[in-house]
Amino acid sequence: MTATVTYRAPAKINLGLTIEGRRKDGYHDISTIFLKISLADTLHVETTTGGIEIQCAHPDVPCDARNLIHRAVAMLQPLAPGRGVRVRLEKRIPVAAGVGGGSSDAAAALLAVNTLWELQLTPDDLMSYGAQLGADVPFFLYPGTAAYGRGRGDQLSPLTCPNSFFLVLVTPPVAVSTAQVYGQYKIELTEAAKETTIVGWHLESGDLSSLAAACTNDLETVVIRQFPIVQTVKETLHQPGTYGVCMSGSGPTVYALCPSQDVAERVAAVARLQGWPTWICRPWSSGLSALDTAVSVCRDER
Repeated sequence: MTATVTYRAPAKINLGLTIEGRRKDGYHDISTIFLKISLADTLHVETTTGGIEIQCAHPDVPCDARNLIHRAVAMLQPLAPGRGVRVRLEKRIPVAAGVGGGSSDAAAALLAVNTLWELQLTPDDLMSYGAQLGADVPFFLYPGTAAYGRGRGDQLSPLTCPNSFFLVLVTPPVAVSTAQVYGQYKIELTEAAKETTIVGWHLESGDLSSLAAACTNDLETVVIRQFPIVQTVKETLHQPGTYGVCMSGSGPTVYALCPSQDVAERVAAVARLQGWPTWICRPWSSGLSALDTAVSVCRDER
């Protein structure tokens, strides 16, 4: 008997990112605020008698073992011998853009397989599997819209997020390697860890000016040195009415905090004139469950 479930996999942005120090395992300790946003992929997952099949029309998405969805399912297959899935991925989140699309898809795949195969894994079990797939995956398994992240980003504390602001996202047409960005920043690090100015109350207060002041990203200098267009995007998004402009994660996506849809529309119009892929988003809401609602809230304005 075939069973099917559908999951929406939201993107995320980092509302600020501070590198606090080096870790013995080769990673870096960071401090950041993770925020899920209304830009989302959709996964339709169907049980099969064996194997892992991924279908996706996006030309930059691999449909083999390189895809984190494949790795997520394969990780759970020993718990259900002989079981398989077919995943049809509707890709809307830009690829390799610093907004966590692959990690979110992997988290959705874990949730789907746990349901379809009736594995009865607990949230803690799933978080453990997710952490093995990547540092961002646990956040997408975490309930709620926002969280304060420490360590590799997998030490999470819940944050309340007001839904009263908009974001304009722009992804310039450059390919940024997360590993290379952190590797290059590693050279510039001192041995001493540093404290961060990113704190959760900036988000929970709903005060956009305070939040904007905390939105700095230590990785920007590395990325902009290699890809000056990221700085050009930042300068373009600094339009009247915006409360802050920052690169998300390891880039190259840049976001602008906007207090209203009108401001967001004006900022997006300026970005569109440059021919850049541009989205208008809101903080993620569990109420955004219908696909038509998601499309109306978060438009791909290429």
